[in-house]
Amino acid sequence: MAIRLRVKLLSSMGRIMITKALVTTGYETREPEILIPRSIAEDLDLLPRLPSGSEVRNYVLADGTVTRLILVLNAVQVWIIEDDREVGGVTAHVTISERADEALLSDKLVSRLGVVLLDIGEGTWCFRDELGKNVRRSL
Repeated sequence: MAIRLRVKLLSSMGRIMITKALVTTGYETREPEILIPRSIAEDLDLLPRLPSGSEVRNYVLADGTVTRLILVLNAVQVWIIEDDREVGGVTAHVTISERADEALLSDKLVSRLGVVLLDIGEGTWCFRDELGKNVRRSL
């Protein structure tokens, strides 16, 4: 099982969207970043006309292959939405992928959102301030 969270995205273009996102420790970045499919980028009004400062970059995937993705700096604010609380407002870069079918949260974004992975195989996690007090389950 994997850990998927409900996230709210507020784009620099003023568009809001709620979607699910996969937590993955293999998506390592220097700054908070979220990879999104083209369809979500369009809903957030980041495509087809890219915001100023966007660039195409090469990314090395987990299997060692290299792919070209669009990077939009500081393009969204991200919150995790749970029934009992909303945590976040973290500014993140957006990477747009033509081939992705769901959003992926980078290691730095997961950390800034205060998410602690308890058991990836069982799909359990908590917020940092809940450690030892609460166990949450993946979507």
